[in-house]
Amino acid sequence: MTDPVEQLVTTIKDSIDDQTFQKLTLGKFQDELSTVQHVYVRIVDLKTGPHLSFVYRYPNQDITKNSAIPEGIGVIAGWLGSSCKSATLLTSNGRQQLLFSRRNKPRLFSQESSFAKSTEDKSNSSQSRLRPVSAFSYVGQGHKGHKVLSMELASGSALPSLAAANRSHDREKVRLLRDERALQLLGVIDSQGRPRPQMGNKYRQVHHFIEALAPILKGTSPGETLHIVDMGCGKGYLTFALHRFLQENSLRPVTVGVEKRGPLVESANAIAGQLGDNSIRFIQGEINDVDVKPIDILIALHACDTATDDAIYRGIQEECRWIVVSPCCQHELRPQLTAPTGLEPLFRHGVQVDRMAETVTDTLRCLYLEAWGYQSRIQEFVGTEHTAKNLLIVASRTRKAGPRSDLVERALEFQHRFGIQNQRLQRLLMV
Repeated sequence: MTDPVEQLVTTIKDSIDDQTFQKLTLGKFQDELSTVQHVYVRIVDLKTGPHLSFVYRYPNQDITKNSAIPEGIGVIAGWLGSSCKSATLLTSNGRQQLLFSRRNKPRLFSQESSFAKSTEDKSNSSQSRLRPVSAFSYVGQGHKGHKVLSMELASGSALPSLAAANRSHDREKVRLLRDERALQLLGVIDSQGRPRPQMGNKYRQVHHFIEALAPILKGTSPGETLHIVDMGCGKGYLTFALHRFLQENSLRPVTVGVEKRGPLVESANAIAGQLGDNSIRFIQGEINDVDVKPIDILIALHACDTATDDAIYRGIQEECRWIVVSPCCQHELRPQLTAPTGLEPLFRHGVQVDRMAETVTDTLRCLYLEAWGYQSRIQEFVGTEHTAKNLLIVASRTRKAGPRSDLVERALEFQHRFGIQNQRLQRLLMV
């Protein structure tokens, strides 16, 4: 049986050689790297040629180190299974994720991108049809320690020719966010408005986010002031984009980005100064302790594990009109989760339970939001070829915030059906 670690390292080498490599994310570090949250690996072009850029994400700062490609691959191979217990590779052909069990047994999961899959189907048969992307396939375990114009094809419709798709791609794209000066200052695009190398995914993410939030304009009036707080805003990519988008649509946003890393706060405030906009600012703090009021729109993207619950609770407390969160690392319920009667086959394998924990966690969040006066929806944030953490929960307040007993009972009944006794948002709301 092929060792999953060797298989992933080989795929990394091959994707660099055939120029399909996009990004490698490494996590779950131990030993001497235990203070590192993640390491993000990309290809950068230096004067001496292509290199691997390693961005070490620490709680309060990012450190970048560049390495020649052969040496960089050697570093990655040395980490996997020793100090690094998680790796996710994104290529234009799909996604591979390497995980290690408690006994340090590696498992590799693969998912083809929708484009690669549909192109393969077309080449195999002229009668081929579009099919959904397959679920993760288990490889095995080894022995080593400007307005977006979108097109949807109805089920069963023929796949367009590759040449036609290429011509369509070459047309100018009109996006909802028109003023991209902030994105240029943030290094996402160049002076010509083109995404910089390795920033294409971030550029698409920004515009997908704007599309996802555009419907809130239906509940606003021209000239209205909206107070926005972005919890854990990072460098402010999405914060600046939403702020400017609302301005472009005759609204008056007053925006505060909250970030615990001081250097990022200073950098974002400097960019706000360059833009000459005093209605957006950035402060250092965290979800639970920052004192910012009032809040009309609360945003918390990729808040890890129960931090998403803290953000939702803060939004309910402040009676926000909209709460927007992108959940990440839903670990809290995993140890508690048990199979309801008749659904045991869905809990047979560990990877199934992991995904069920994510689904149940986010469903409970929506149920408690609805019980406290919000209408909620879960939608895709960006495509899975860019990130597996691609869900967005958007909640809109429909009545005065407060519990409705029948909806609370519905949420509790659903929670107990899966054997869950403790859930962070429930505890906060019912204390």
